[in-house]
Amino acid sequence: MRPLGDAAALATAMIWAYASLAYKPFIARLGALRTNVMRMLYASLATLPFALALMTFKEGEAFAVLSGVLSLSVGDTMYLASIGSAGLSVAAPLSYTYVILAEVISTVLLGERLTPGLAAAGALIVAGVALISVGPGGRASPRGVAMALGASGAWALGQVMIGLADAGGVPPVVIAFLRVAASGALLAAGLKLAARLRGGDAGLMSALRRTARSSLPLVAALDLGLGVTLFALSVRASGFDQAVVIVSSLPLFAQLMAWLSGAERPRPTEVAGAAAVVVAVAVAFMA
Repeated sequence: MRPLGDAAALATAMIWAYASLAYKPFIARLGALRTNVMRMLYASLATLPFALALMTFKEGEAFAVLSGVLSLSVGDTMYLASIGSAGLSVAAPLSYTYVILAEVISTVLLGERLTPGLAAAGALIVAGVALISVGPGGRASPRGVAMALGASGAWALGQVMIGLADAGGVPPVVIAFLRVAASGALLAAGLKLAARLRGGDAGLMSALRRTARSSLPLVAALDLGLGVTLFALSVRASGFDQAVVIVSSLPLFAQLMAWLSGAERPRPTEVAGAAAVVVAVAVAFMA
């Protein structure tokens, strides 16, 4: 089962890398939070039929809900705030320390053994992301650093919650549905409340009309539906530590896709960072 799990983790990384690029034009038009709500709505609709067929109301499903709230509502929101305060060159490497945190937490909550190989791979991932993210404009403000580290902790806990949901026997597609449904509802409610307090409109219906016939529904279904399902499958087949390190090859695929599309040309530091990520994935496969 491990080769299948490793392949699922690698496919997850490629899907999430593609989605990261595909969301950019929607974020520019709608803003990050509205785009976030819309992608969760579309992913919920895509996974709902499968979730209804497989859902058995097990206790482990609560962990799937917690995973969505932690990773998607709290983690993603803090990450966006950290980029605004400290810049991407500070936010990305700090937030990607979630790889190490998730491995440490999993040894406590999931009883997994952290091998030297996986620990080394996690360290290489963080080093690689730091190199890839080096660039001008970073502002190491205390608030930005705190937000990035908060995102790291939320992402780490959210990923571990997926492992706990899987250990509770929750099918991967049900995990995917519960994550996006819970997080989407929470974010939508938060946006509506904030708009009401300001005496304005949250703009969600307008965002729905502008995206319903766009590529966003498909991208969201791939990202938060198929991607999360494959990640949960990889956790089941390969173990949590193995899966999270391989999935963290995402920066490599994102860089390659951006380069192939002509959107960016990699700097020497980005090439070095990509090389570190490649080595990390190889170490994880051999661990």
